[in-house]
Amino acid sequence: MDKLKANGMEYPAQICGKQIDRDWDGRASKTIVLAMPYAQAAQLFADGLCWSVVRYEDGADGPAQEQDCSGYCVAGPITDNRDGTLTIKMGSYTQLEKALRELEEALT
Repeated sequence: MDKLKANGMEYPAQICGKQIDRDWDGRASKTIVLAMPYAQAAQLFADGLCWSVVRYEDGADGPAQEQDCSGYCVAGPITDNRDGTLTIKMGSYTQLEKALRELEEALT
């Protein structure tokens, strides 16, 4: 079972990743499907969100495995699936965005 962990809370979710998301400027992204009110998701999934995926093994008594996903901190579109779930995209910065951020930091 996978859960999304953000701001100290865990939410049951399905998470999959894409190496290159051609529909979103060619950035690497992760797609999250979970049951949550739209307004809550819009507030939670903002740029800069530090989050992780927590994997619990079925029937395992040991600790869960946690994978840091804070590199995927660019908030993307939220889609209402009309079945009580939402699909959210979180992506990493593109090479161009990284270069522009570094240039901006150097100029300040």
